[in-house]
Amino acid sequence: MNIVKYTKEFSELAGKFDCGNSVINRFLISGDALNENQGITYVMLSDQKDFIIGYYNIEVGRVDLAESVGKEIFYKPMGGTVNINYLAIHTNFQGKKVADAGDKKIYLGDILLNDCEQRILKLREQVGISFITLCSTKEGYHLYHERNGYENFEDDMNSFVNENDKLCFKLYKWLDDVTD
Repeated sequence: MNIVKYTKEFSELAGKFDCGNSVINRFLISGDALNENQGITYVMLSDQKDFIIGYYNIEVGRVDLAESVGKEIFYKPMGGTVNINYLAIHTNFQGKKVADAGDKKIYLGDILLNDCEQRILKLREQVGISFITLCSTKEGYHLYHERNGYENFEDDMNSFVNENDKLCFKLYKWLDDVTD
């Protein structure tokens, strides 16, 4: 299995991708995943490079601290962030355990998320990044919050949320908590 930057070379494979969520599928299939204004997309490919097992898309942003002063709300920058816009595993591979680490089971979703976090950790050397942020679906919440240490946004934290993500769980992780 290989995780590589998504290019037109793999766009024919995108039509076969199905994670069970039509919005997440459509992002990859529509070609938006190739638009660098929508972030950068990476795909987990089968060993034969003939099937997309999973993918993620990341872009930069900022987390602000919302402060109320009287009737006004002011936003103070807390730090730069890399937002995980999408992270998904094909339905054929969801829940597929690949290893055990003590009492913790490692699944393909954990492998894909770890690759994403390591890529973000390397970016930190180039630009100021304090957080990893994302809006999780109900189905993905377990992967992020319970298995990989992501926290719910605090009431006074703020970041831009796409209209599609209004019903999702806003989560974050301090980049200092990501291990090599």
